[in-house]
Amino acid sequence: MPCVKRNWLPAPASPWRKSSSAARWTNLFSSEAPTHPKKEHTMNNWLVRTERAFEVWGHWLIRRAWRAIFGALAVVAALASQIPAVQMDTSTEGFFQKDDPALVAYDRFKEQFGNDSVVLVMIRPDEMFSEQTLRKLQDYHEALEAELPNLDEVQSLVNVTSIRGAEDQLTVEDLMDPFPEDEAARATFRQLTLENPFYRNQLVSEDGKLMALVARPVAWADPQASEEDDLLGFDSDETEGDEADDVTESASEEGTRILSFEEKVKFAQVIAEVSKRFSSAGFQIYEGGTIVMERVIMEEMLANMPRFTAMAIGLIAVLLFAVFRRVVGVVLPLLTVILSLLGTFGAMSTFGEPITIVSQILPSFLLAVSVGYAVHLLAIFFQHFNRNGDQHAAIVHALGHSGLAILITSLTTAGGLLSFSGAPMDPIAGLGRFGAFGVLMAVFLTLTLLPALLSCLPIKPKAQLDSQQPSRSERLLDGIGQFAVRRPWLVLGVSTLLAVGAFTASLDLHFSHDPVKWLPEGSEVRISSNAINAEMKGAVIAELVVDTGVANGVKTPEVMAALERFNREVETLEVGPVAMGKSTSIADMLKQIHQALNENRPEFYVIPEDADLIAQELLLFENSGADDLERMTDVDYTQARVTMKMPWIDANAYVPMLAAIESLARGIFGSGVELQLTGLLTLLARTIDLMMVSMAESYLIAATVITVLMMIVLGGWKLGLWSMIPNFLPILLGLGLMRLLDLPLDAMSILVGSIALGLAVDDTIHFLHNFRRYHAQTGDVAESVRLTLTTTGRAMLFTTGVLACGFYTYLISDMSNLFSFGLITGTTIIFALLADLLLAPALMTLLYRNPQPSSQKIP
Repeated sequence: MPCVKRNWLPAPASPWRKSSSAARWTNLFSSEAPTHPKKEHTMNNWLVRTERAFEVWGHWLIRRAWRAIFGALAVVAALASQIPAVQMDTSTEGFFQKDDPALVAYDRFKEQFGNDSVVLVMIRPDEMFSEQTLRKLQDYHEALEAELPNLDEVQSLVNVTSIRGAEDQLTVEDLMDPFPEDEAARATFRQLTLENPFYRNQLVSEDGKLMALVARPVAWADPQASEEDDLLGFDSDETEGDEADDVTESASEEGTRILSFEEKVKFAQVIAEVSKRFSSAGFQIYEGGTIVMERVIMEEMLANMPRFTAMAIGLIAVLLFAVFRRVVGVVLPLLTVILSLLGTFGAMSTFGEPITIVSQILPSFLLAVSVGYAVHLLAIFFQHFNRNGDQHAAIVHALGHSGLAILITSLTTAGGLLSFSGAPMDPIAGLGRFGAFGVLMAVFLTLTLLPALLSCLPIKPKAQLDSQQPSRSERLLDGIGQFAVRRPWLVLGVSTLLAVGAFTASLDLHFSHDPVKWLPEGSEVRISSNAINAEMKGAVIAELVVDTGVANGVKTPEVMAALERFNREVETLEVGPVAMGKSTSIADMLKQIHQALNENRPEFYVIPEDADLIAQELLLFENSGADDLERMTDVDYTQARVTMKMPWIDANAYVPMLAAIESLARGIFGSGVELQLTGLLTLLARTIDLMMVSMAESYLIAATVITVLMMIVLGGWKLGLWSMIPNFLPILLGLGLMRLLDLPLDAMSILVGSIALGLAVDDTIHFLHNFRRYHAQTGDVAESVRLTLTTTGRAMLFTTGVLACGFYTYLISDMSNLFSFGLITGTTIIFALLADLLLAPALMTLLYRNPQPSSQKIP
């Protein structure tokens, strides 16, 4: 049974009356055409049948309102119940599909050699080798060892391996064992530290004034571990480990799993907490490395998402009240969009999709986009209800009038988002899938829950007074449209010049991926990263695996000599802004052993030329109990690992450097060995390729899908193609603006084109749909443009304002990538409105070629 009885009131005399700005704004969403005495508007059969189907749907909802309400809420509740288990992932690895060859190779590397993703802590003491400094370093080191979860090792001057020889004996011990208690012992300690080239730029700076500590988490974790992880309200989830196992296909031991992102972040958080206790003016601590960067970005996301979501909700509430001047007109749209948001994040959790750097825009985006659907439906409802006083008839009329348009515009928006779903960059693909899900979820709630709630609420119609005077916005829109109709070639010519100029400028855009620069200039991570780059020559690692293909192949003098030559030559590489910091391998360890066994004489810091001697010296070192070689070679000496450290810089700059490294390695090692470049730095460089492919694919797919949809909606290929011109121009202008402002194409800004295209076509659909309706009645282009812009045009103004303001909220973000995304997307949306107000009428004038305006106008 219906929730409320029909309230029959006498209909006011004129359908074009208005008494307040609220009423005028309510009328703006109407696209009902007055009947022209000369012509009768004729719709396609499918359109008539579809609109009738929506009317039937409205009758069904009214009869079964409570069933529809409980059903819709049950769907949302089922999804939202999974939100507490939602994960976050800002890691470098998280940018890749799980079967990406680069990620698979990296996981296999970690399976063999352990984690290369470390936290490098640089320490600036007042006196480098004073007793106080060394005591504090020892205490700091031991505190980290005691408190860090999932710890593989902490390495510093406290425990780094010291290899010395005495009377044909090899002594292998920790460098600070025993602790240097007196001045003489500290002088010896200082000498051992500064003379060993293996420590330089790794644990001590080039000038000997700073020291460093490396904290390395394990690469693989025990899934049975019961350690409690209450990381900022996000629970650890064993399924993430299972998924990682699927990527690598095997683990170093049965039952292990890759260390989760939450566990790595917890590792970095504990380091920050311990460092805060020990840091002082005389013992300044700087933390660097990818794990630290990922932790800080995650914390920024957790701070930003609630803030931007609250801002979007507040902004939308104000605009809704300005439109409807009713509490129900504010509450119901907000309810539908918030529920759709909860359902979307619940679906993400259900399907194991984490919140990423890219998908953090979903709350504000969905709120801004989805509220338009509810507003269009409510505006038509209130307009009909205020006229006729029949609540149920108004619901049926609103669904029949706007249901199809809402559905079509949601499909174009979802189509733009789905163009990302096949992107090789996983966060972008995830945004495509679940952004489209959120849009469709909002449409589902708008067309089910919202009408059902309307039928159950006691709503009173508002009386309206007659007024024939057009508003300022109507006069402005009419003036713009008539200018385009009178001077179509001028509008088209200027648009063409702008398009050519923007396209030319966009050719100079460059790709970028530098998460550290996303953060504010004064942030601790940026300060630490710059300091570590300057003093320790960087903290990001590239790895080269040299596979000889035979057991003990690494022990041959030829391979050892090649490793040594490669280490020294690669350290001299400088390609663009990237200068190699340090390169180490088993060859460096062998040289230390050989020197120690030859009375520590400097001339013996070389690679032995005899294979048997190499094997004996390495065996002697292994028997000492040291485990350093485990990170440098595999158990049967088939593979050798070369670790190269470089400064943190834009990933785009790593691409030519890695090419130079590979070329150098091929030249030195020849074709007799297999070479594999991997490590976190190679993943960072690979993101540039992924961004280029993702952008090209998404733009092409979005353009194709939306063009086809426009052809179907507008009923012909010719009009469908013409309709895309006002939609492609704003994208070009947006790209041109990026070049003008010297903004790069990064993981966020490459989304602008497809997102803006999916949104821009909504206004184009409304404009062309109503233009064709009015043109069928009047046969006059100028009059049809006037009627379209003075009715639908105001709706376009409202929705564009909501969307642009929703994106402009990111202008207050501390993260530069969000700022750029919000600025460019919001401005592109405004460009799209201007194109629909100027270029679309000009194109219709040229397409329909109606130079003589009709003398009879529709009021």
